[in-house]
Amino acid sequence: MIRFNLAKTIYIAMIFVLLGCDNSSDKPEIPDEKPGNIIQISQDKFVSDKMKIGESVVVDFADELQCSGYIQASVNGIAEISSHISGTVEAINYSVGDHVKKGQILSKLSGKELIMLQQEFIETSSNLKNTQSDFERTKILFNDKIGSEKEFMAVQSQYQVAKSQFQSLKLRLELLNLDIEKIKAGNIYSEFPVIAPISGHITNINLVLGQFVETQSKLFEIVDINKLQLQLSVFEKNISKLSIGQDIRFNSPGAQTSVHIAELVSIEKTIDPESKTILCKAKIKFEDGDNFINRSYVEANIIVNRRPANALPSEAIIASGKDSYVYIVEKIENDIYYLRKETISIGSLFSGYAEIMTPGIISKVINAGASKI
Repeated sequence: MIRFNLAKTIYIAMIFVLLGCDNSSDKPEIPDEKPGNIIQISQDKFVSDKMKIGESVVVDFADELQCSGYIQASVNGIAEISSHISGTVEAINYSVGDHVKKGQILSKLSGKELIMLQQEFIETSSNLKNTQSDFERTKILFNDKIGSEKEFMAVQSQYQVAKSQFQSLKLRLELLNLDIEKIKAGNIYSEFPVIAPISGHITNINLVLGQFVETQSKLFEIVDINKLQLQLSVFEKNISKLSIGQDIRFNSPGAQTSVHIAELVSIEKTIDPESKTILCKAKIKFEDGDNFINRSYVEANIIVNRRPANALPSEAIIASGKDSYVYIVEKIENDIYYLRKETISIGSLFSGYAEIMTPGIISKVINAGASKI
């Protein structure tokens, strides 16, 4: 009986020994928190978690007004091209998305109206020469008291009408980008070009080969992306905070991480009675690789009330409920970092920094990798 109890005691003791054995090297390193709010971390953890030590710095903070709007071409950055006379499409030289330069031929049209216009111009040009000759002859006779004033006035009127008709037809043909001197010489054009009035990208084409187009029909749209601007709607209550020259940060909803900069250049004087907003325009500060699209929606923040403030990188701040704190390096001994939690008061967040309301410079702060402690 004694032997049985001894064996049972030894067996239970062995179970406790086995349960107590553990390979601590298989567990991740956990910071050793000591009394007095001090935490210890090793050099290996400091390096592997890419921690850095720094201090608070002075950063320009600003309030931001949230608004939204669209990217729009400026008035001289967009062109809708139409034909001055009707005709049939004979050629289309470009497609949507192509870049064209001012003066390049977009398409060619032909038609009966073109032929008739040229014929009328040639006839009017010939009539003008005859009328001018009669006018000069009659003027000489009138000045010499040989011709009557009534005859001179009639010829003068005919000459002025012929001259006016000639100038009108000449201007119409020049709008079609045709050589007037060649037409005067009897060389009739069978087609006329549609010319790009600005440089830019073709964003819309409303014609096909063989199509008959009417006068003033919209054929092409060209947008110069270098003249795109922001058109933003700002609520009425925030108008007093706006001023020309303020910076604006904006992005498209589908590209939140891609932030672009613009400058406020105009504030309209009329409030929309329905939306209670005022329209503002901003000039985009273009950078290499920017690829904006006309009429695309954007979300923006207008930067107002700039001020310098003591700050730390946002990643240095650890939030715990309503409190915020940072880790201060007390000392480094034998490759061990001794860190102390310190509660701080923070204000605004701006451009990756947190405003520190606690007075004075805070030094020896873990300002990178603090969330991994």
